[in-house]
Amino acid sequence: MDELRLVQVADLHLGARQEHHLDNWLKVSDWIVRERPDLVVVNGDLIMGDPDNDADHAFARSRIEQLPVPCRYLPGNHDIGDNVVSGKMAKRVNDARRERFLKHFGEERWAFAKAGWGFVGINSQLLGSDGQPAEDEQWTWLERTLREQEGQPIALFLHKPLFLDHPSEPDHEDPTLRQSCIDSVSRTRLLDLCRRHGVRLVSTGHKHQTRSFSLDGIYYLWAPSTACVNSPPTTLHWGTREVGFIDYRFRRGGFDHRIVGADFLFRHENYIRKYGSASE
Repeated sequence: MDELRLVQVADLHLGARQEHHLDNWLKVSDWIVRERPDLVVVNGDLIMGDPDNDADHAFARSRIEQLPVPCRYLPGNHDIGDNVVSGKMAKRVNDARRERFLKHFGEERWAFAKAGWGFVGINSQLLGSDGQPAEDEQWTWLERTLREQEGQPIALFLHKPLFLDHPSEPDHEDPTLRQSCIDSVSRTRLLDLCRRHGVRLVSTGHKHQTRSFSLDGIYYLWAPSTACVNSPPTTLHWGTREVGFIDYRFRRGGFDHRIVGADFLFRHENYIRKYGSASE
């Protein structure tokens, strides 16, 4: 059977001289070495936190490139800056930060076909860029790419979820919630393309939570972080607070998935470390 085994890892948060998430990445790497999937999609927030930290980019690349299987890369808000329209971080996406990511990882979007599926990865941080030329270039590329992939189911990968509750929701006034997904104008345009060209799966990261559901013929999966869970347990969460990654198997006519890692990764609570830093 023609099958593609694709592992999606997200929110690695690897940093030079900062080892508090490295233990989990070493465990994930060992698992990939044993299992030998066909492909690893590294779905954003590869580095610890500062998009201008060149050393963290180099460190993350040095760790990931040790994997014995091909990898495809997509940037997250910590890699190249937050979305201009909907972001929360002080540092927003720009050409210089994109170029740094491209220097280290070689790509910010990609497309290929395998096992009866089309696979497309896009730079979610460019969505809602308030007129940056790179966003227009990506929209043009995406429309052409999806059109070329028509006739087979398509899996779309990007860092940020499209929405929290429903595609019709307005942009949230709370900055944290607004930053949790892409802006409503970009969402409407992207979903129109998805429905028109046969996207069957939208696979994201960013929230450090696991979630899976279907709506109007599209499956939505949120990958957990390999590094840690975020926010205190009392905070409102849309998915399961756990660490791990997604093990996909795509074949003509369908796909299977499972969440891996919660039983052997350290469930680092990121808010505890932040509290400790604030008190020092």
